[in-house]
Amino acid sequence: MRKSLLVGLFLLCLVASVASAQVTIRVAHFYDPAAGPAHQMNLRWLEKVKEGFEAANPNIKVEFEWIKWDELDLKSLRDFRAGISHDVIYSSPQYYGLHSVAKDLLDLSPYIEKWPKEVLEDFTWSAVWSSAFPWGIPLGIHTRTIVYRRDLYEKVGLNPDKTPENLEELVEYSKKLTQDTDGDGKTDIYGLGMYFGPSRATIELYFAPYLWHFDGELWDKETKKATFASEAGIKAAQFLFDLIYTHKVTPEWSMSGTYDDVILLSFLGEKIAQAEGYGSYWIGPLEEKGWIKGLFPPTPEGQAIIADVYPTPTKYRAQFTNAWNISIHALSKHPDESFKFIEYMIQPDLLYEYPDAGLPVRLSLWERPEFKTPFYQKWQIAARNGRPMPPTAHYGDLADTVAACLQEIFAAKAPIPETLKKFEDEYNSKFAGE
Repeated sequence: MRKSLLVGLFLLCLVASVASAQVTIRVAHFYDPAAGPAHQMNLRWLEKVKEGFEAANPNIKVEFEWIKWDELDLKSLRDFRAGISHDVIYSSPQYYGLHSVAKDLLDLSPYIEKWPKEVLEDFTWSAVWSSAFPWGIPLGIHTRTIVYRRDLYEKVGLNPDKTPENLEELVEYSKKLTQDTDGDGKTDIYGLGMYFGPSRATIELYFAPYLWHFDGELWDKETKKATFASEAGIKAAQFLFDLIYTHKVTPEWSMSGTYDDVILLSFLGEKIAQAEGYGSYWIGPLEEKGWIKGLFPPTPEGQAIIADVYPTPTKYRAQFTNAWNISIHALSKHPDESFKFIEYMIQPDLLYEYPDAGLPVRLSLWERPEFKTPFYQKWQIAARNGRPMPPTAHYGDLADTVAACLQEIFAAKAPIPETLKKFEDEYNSKFAGE
């Protein structure tokens, strides 16, 4: 009897010991099942990652927490100041200037230093790594190209396999593609879609690439001042202004609505023959429209039929590229287990299946035959040649300032040099040196 009692006590202690060794980590994401099929697909992927990780690591349990996509970074900051902890959390590189000051995200360098060279090189080939490290690890690549209609190229006598290689050719092609199809004296199809609305897309996809092309910078990392009113900024704004009012290849309604409406829906709705700033996250709608075949999901036989893409013909590394990153909150009570989850999450086969990845972040995935098609090779060029936004702690304010500035220039036809300088001075009066 006494022996049975001792055995029972031993087993109880053993169970208690195992239970105490088990930890739970929380993974904060932004996928809302009520927001539609895209969110549901990504949530199913996260569930698959969770199930596989827990099976491989029975002492670690994973719980999800939902945060609205445009509040993730700000909630991380607020909760850090309030002493509220998280574990694994999605993050945006555009806010890393702010995170680096606040120190609310864990520096991942001690973990990354243990990676084999071949694993590190599988990530470091593109610009998204430099914008992520050391605060996060990119899960994919979001970059942009110019999407165009091959059939409309042929209709106006352009070779659909020979796309513009410089800005002069971009304007020339866009003029030819701008059409009054019914002869009423009004433009029915514009040659080049752009977006200049009140959104971060304006600075990221339309102003910054041309500012960089003319050898300018949005912000000086030494003085921590905005510098977009430079000679390069004037040239960039003038080039964009001329697309609307001089060359008349870009519609005036590019200043209103949302980025999705003006670029994606206008291209699919056949209102524009080419659309700049077309994201890698929009390949699917081209397949659904029947304008490409076997490219979403990618297959070795995939081909562009009606629609195709080409890299923006600006200078090398004058193109914005970003990604959703995965990070660890600085107040995490289980950083080692959290990084173990991240390493499981970023396995090539799992990232390949991640719907929201955009383009592959791991170079080894580009060796698969389905990414060797001409269509995806052009996307890889754009991904390789991209660059991030500047690491200012006030990036949101900088983006809003530039968008408001361009709206005044384009809508009110305000003088370009003076208006750029006015808005630059306003920004610097509030945030210079920070």
